[in-house]
Amino acid sequence: MGQFYRHKDKKPVLFILIFIFSFGCFVPSVPAGEDTDYVTANTAFRLPIPKAYNTAGTINNLGIWEDEKIYFKDPQDIFIDKNDNLYIADSGNNRIVVINPEMVTTGVFYSPDEKAFRSPEGLYVDEDGDMYVADTGNARIVHMSPSGELVEIFYNPESELLGNAPFSPSKLIVSKTGYIYVVRGENIMAVDGNNGFRGLFGQTDIGYSLTEALVRIFASEQQKLFMAKRTASSYMNLTLGQDGMIYATSLERTEGEIKKLNSIGNNIYRKYTTIGGGFTNPVTEFMKEKILKSVVASNSFKFGEYFDDEGNYMEPIFRDITVDSGGIVTVIEEQTGKLYQYDQEGNMLAAFGGTGERKGEFSRPSSIAVNSKGVIYVADRLNNNIQYFEPTEFIGTVQEAAKAYDAGDYNLSFERWSQVLELHENYELAHAGLAKAYYKQGRYRESMKESRRAGDRSLYSQAFDEYKYQVFRDNFAFVLAAGLILMIAVFLFLKYSFGAGTKAFWSFMREHNKKMGVRQGLKYSCHVILHPIDTIEGVNYYKNRINLKSSYIIMAAAFFVRIAYIYLVHYPLASIELNDANLFFEGFKLFIIPLTWIPASFAVTSISDGESKFPEITFTAVLGLVPYIFINLPLMFLSHLMSRSQQSWYGVFTAAVYVWMIIIYFLSLKLLNSYSFGKTLRMMVTAFFVMLVIWIVAGLCYVLSARVIQFVINILRELRVNIL
Repeated sequence: MGQFYRHKDKKPVLFILIFIFSFGCFVPSVPAGEDTDYVTANTAFRLPIPKAYNTAGTINNLGIWEDEKIYFKDPQDIFIDKNDNLYIADSGNNRIVVINPEMVTTGVFYSPDEKAFRSPEGLYVDEDGDMYVADTGNARIVHMSPSGELVEIFYNPESELLGNAPFSPSKLIVSKTGYIYVVRGENIMAVDGNNGFRGLFGQTDIGYSLTEALVRIFASEQQKLFMAKRTASSYMNLTLGQDGMIYATSLERTEGEIKKLNSIGNNIYRKYTTIGGGFTNPVTEFMKEKILKSVVASNSFKFGEYFDDEGNYMEPIFRDITVDSGGIVTVIEEQTGKLYQYDQEGNMLAAFGGTGERKGEFSRPSSIAVNSKGVIYVADRLNNNIQYFEPTEFIGTVQEAAKAYDAGDYNLSFERWSQVLELHENYELAHAGLAKAYYKQGRYRESMKESRRAGDRSLYSQAFDEYKYQVFRDNFAFVLAAGLILMIAVFLFLKYSFGAGTKAFWSFMREHNKKMGVRQGLKYSCHVILHPIDTIEGVNYYKNRINLKSSYIIMAAAFFVRIAYIYLVHYPLASIELNDANLFFEGFKLFIIPLTWIPASFAVTSISDGESKFPEITFTAVLGLVPYIFINLPLMFLSHLMSRSQQSWYGVFTAAVYVWMIIIYFLSLKLLNSYSFGKTLRMMVTAFFVMLVIWIVAGLCYVLSARVIQFVINILRELRVNIL
């Protein structure tokens, strides 16, 4: 397909988080063309891919059948057995319909006993062809033979754990051990063959709520009675995989909406890592939406999409899930009508479909199933039909590659991923697949190269650690010598810098009447690394002699280090993609703290017996950038010896920059204004609050100005249209 279009959002995540209380972000979408589908990879942006599935046909009615009601009405569930027979829970007509692979209706069942089905919402067919129907309206589960004869009926099992909740079975599966698993709100209920209760399964941990804990401590007994009980997110649907695992969809936004539950009910599928953590805060729904928008707009993994085709924020509702014999997972999203397909590691293979009246689109999809040939069937409860889709060569090759890797056949996986790249050279998952195959083959440099092309830093780190060990082992003497030379170079650099800083400090202190030179000011600033108190006291004693030109050069140097850092830091430790880097916003992130500290510090000290003025505040504020330069300058080179496995050590150096900056600001506030320790602490907190106010006001001005500009542009467009 050649190069694909990828929208670049130039707003950094830090900027979004700073002004999160002022506005939400908008994530534009790249709509797929007529002959393309797309993936979202690990970003919020759509990357076009070749067509994954073609619309093969539509089932609108029963065909030739003696029943007078030949049309479907509100089909709620579909199931495909091992022989590729299609079973339909035709809920509006209160019946179960069976259609064979040749699209011929072979059976219609209204009930095996005197009580007719009433709005059946789910069904399951076992290996023997026996049907289990969730007879929702009659609050029962009906077990029928392949010919429709009654085998047994299951009602609400007796157990104190179930309370008085009504039995309303909707979606169900039957395990190979004969247990029936039924969706029951926030969990899945297990029932044995004797209608005995076997436990609640798969409930999500709702985490700890500080608000609830405090209320329970201080609230009265009467108030506790009216407290709303926190519950876990509800399950939507479930299916049974060939591996015996239960695959399910839910409304759970913290761990992930798609789950793969093992025998004890733990989710072992890919999980979210950004939102959540088990701790809840008392935020309003409005602010919750703002926070979610900012997180989803970042490069965090999410199932499906949190923005529709128009860029409006939404939370996906995966109405149904199906898993083929090779473990390929496909879900249907109700609001957008999109189908999302994933491998066993949770990587998106393709996204297609949508809402509308054309072929391949839906009004309200209700269920999904896949047959042995990989053909996907989707029931539409509003259009009262079932559409089916055949896989293209492209998605078939992708699925073969993913299945081969899961099966441990890395050579076949390598071959298939290479074929995928011949069909579409920019398919990121293919590069990731090749990287994994190279890694298993011990070809770590090639694995690192493909990992980088796939944007997979974790996989790159794994390959790099192995490659680093290999290089160290094969070139130990050379590596040791290079390390010693590097350590000596860093030592000499620091020794010279600190020595020059000390000389410049004493020179400045002795020359009582001479203005600080630019070069002298640069060397003087180095003294703050080891002697911050002496450096700031020198500024306080001779505040009229400082030279702000050196401060401007330090700011320029810090900006240069930041840009160099973006390009030179080791790939797995990079915090931003090169293509997403923006010079303006990188400077904004770097200077927002010192530039807002200056007016904030001046404001709080002017009304609290302060003695400092703008020049000395500016000079000491810029001194806070000196540790940034000294730490990040060597760190960008040393990072090439580190991977994500050493990220904790790497983070210590990054955190040290901000700790050092805060210490310098604290000392400058204290020494420049002759404050006591306690008063300095109070003024520091006040100054940070003023900085926050400045950020919020600036954010409001930014948003309002952007809207005014957009308003003017829209008016000009309207005028142009009217004139033409």
